Amino acid sequence: MTWHPLARRQLDEAFPEGPPAHPGLRALLAQISQTYTAADHDRNERARLEQVVAGNTSELERHSRDMAMILDNVAQGFATVDLDGAIRSTCSQAFTRWFGELHGDTRIWTLLAGHDPNLAAWMQLGFESIQSELMPTDVVIGQLPRRIDRGDRQFRIEYQPIGEPLRAILVVVSDITDEVARQRAEAAQHELLAVVDNAYRDRSGFVAFLRDTNELVRDEPPDMPLVELERRLHTLKGNAAMFGVTSVAEVCHELENRIADEYAAPDAAAWAVLVDTWQAFHDRVDNVLHISQRRSIQVDWEEYQVVVSAIGDGHPALAAQIRSWGQDPTRPHLEHFADRARRLARRLGKAELDVEIRDNDLRIDSDRFAPLWSVLIHSVRNAVDHGIEPAAARLARGKPPRARLAFSTELRGAELVVEIRDDGSGVDWPAVARRAQAMGLPSATRRDLVDALFSSGLSTAPEITQTSGRGLGMSALRATCAELGGRVDVVSEPGTGTTVRCCVPLPRSSPRTRGTSLFRV
Repeated sequence: MTWHPLARRQLDEAFPEGPPAHPGLRALLAQISQTYTAADHDRNERARLEQVVAGNTSELERHSRDMAMILDNVAQGFATVDLDGAIRSTCSQAFTRWFGELHGDTRIWTLLAGHDPNLAAWMQLGFESIQSELMPTDVVIGQLPRRIDRGDRQFRIEYQPIGEPLRAILVVVSDITDEVARQRAEAAQHELLAVVDNAYRDRSGFVAFLRDTNELVRDEPPDMPLVELERRLHTLKGNAAMFGVTSVAEVCHELENRIADEYAAPDAAAWAVLVDTWQAFHDRVDNVLHISQRRSIQVDWEEYQVVVSAIGDGHPALAAQIRSWGQDPTRPHLEHFADRARRLARRLGKAELDVEIRDNDLRIDSDRFAPLWSVLIHSVRNAVDHGIEPAAARLARGKPPRARLAFSTELRGAELVVEIRDDGSGVDWPAVARRAQAMGLPSATRRDLVDALFSSGLSTAPEITQTSGRGLGMSALRATCAELGGRVDVVSEPGTGTTVRCCVPLPRSSPRTRGTSLFRV
């Protein structure tokens, strides 16, 4: 047999005249020779693998240098990051220009996050998860932050795995400041077009919306009970959405989330975001509609009444017409609610709406009833979101595929009555009872459940959305009606529909008009 050189040398030294011809000894010697051969093979293989690894490392470093050279000439930042977060020295010039020079074993989360400890902790946890291999790499990379803000600049971050098995992460950062600015400008333009259209549809409602919002954002933040602040924010969000002011509605939604998480009023910095967003919108719309620059004449109410009475002696029809100028027609408000309901139904995938409006040519005091129009949007959203079903569900229940929604205003004695009626699925009274019991509210009778429905925080929605789910809308509606000396009630049967009825007394010293006829209380 062929002996391993080392085994042959040892045999020659031990047996100069040749090994004894003993079968057992020869088998042992053959086994020793094979062991030496296997050991040589292992050493050779390790050496070969070390050369391969060294070659791959050199190749990776060359690749990094090549990529850095390329990206130094484009508007992107580039860095190769080890699995422990350490940044290799081969960074592009853009990367170091944006985030600073590397020092020692700088970690990627320290450099990118800047002074944001939460962002740094988020990135560090991600890289630790990659290194531990407890989760698939693509899943962890998918959860790493994709966008960061540093001062007045915004950056998009992309992560590319390097090697198989994974050896490093290629981090590519793009400056998207101009792109974000362009998107915001386009969004602002779309918002402004929608707002101008809605403002012309409901001028008095829009002016009241501006006035109420200016009052709310005057303080930072307002000094009021938290429950009242929640209601005001929820109403502002609803009216902002109704008039198409999506930028303000989104900030309100974020503030609501913050209040729900912390159960505390927003701090000055968080509130300032709403104030700045509102001011930016107000300036844009004022540049188009010139609301603050409109000329107007202020006349004392008593003087106005004297002039109207004097005209009325000889020209009663003209006096009635002039008197109506001081009143707010209810029809534009109802038409705006109808338009909002149709849009919301389409967005939520509900049945197409047939909307009936009965305003009875009614005009009312604009200042007194402005708060009522502001909070009624909650009932409009509830009617569509919780009441109106999709067309397929209506057909399955034996209903027409198109849903019906009715808005009406009328005078009943000395009261203004506003009704919102739908033919949807009705209030889920068992669900209301369960929520009332969980909140420690009475739930034995239907009256108890109606009262619970108006309680702050009670909602049967499965989740909170931009549309509903916080249980604040109906509470705000009842509170506003009570402040006006009125009341609100709900009549609903499962499968039939729901009617929300607001009854608010008219001021005894003010006129109320239907068409051109004058009535006094």
